[in-house]
Amino acid sequence: MRAWRRDGDVARCSMLVDEADLLATLGRQVLGLHRAVADGRAIADDPVMARLYPAAYADPQDAAEFRRLASVDIAGERIRSMTRMVADLEAALPTEVDGDEVELEVDEEGADAWLRSLGEVRLVLHVRTSQEPGQLHPDVTDDDIAQFRDVADWVLFVQGTLLEALDGRIGG
Repeated sequence: MRAWRRDGDVARCSMLVDEADLLATLGRQVLGLHRAVADGRAIADDPVMARLYPAAYADPQDAAEFRRLASVDIAGERIRSMTRMVADLEAALPTEVDGDEVELEVDEEGADAWLRSLGEVRLVLHVRTSQEPGQLHPDVTDDDIAQFRDVADWVLFVQGTLLEALDGRIGG
């Protein structure tokens, strides 16, 4: 992936097809977590859910009431943001193998959605790679964890260069 660059009112970047596909897949997976919250199917003691939807109050009853009242709305906003990123990626992916790279372009509203969504993807990857081996699927190896950490670092690069392009530090 090449760094995001600002081009007038939009941010643009070139990304390998495999990178765009990976990011879309990760986005769809996190989207599934938010949909589980919106539908009331979320696993409350999942460490990822505890980080994505932390307790708003120290008192367990107050925290539960806040979750009951606000989680669906919070999940809805996150679903909209993640859907925007995934839709942008899916629209850029070729329907046939016609090249190694895709061009992405996001406007200001899309860039905000991307920044939030990339942060959530990174959060999920970091939580999963920080869990004790016994908390993970038995087939997950140390090499898998190292690869997930590399992916998290790459997502940080995507997010960081987008932020820098929006801030004007990376031009066209």
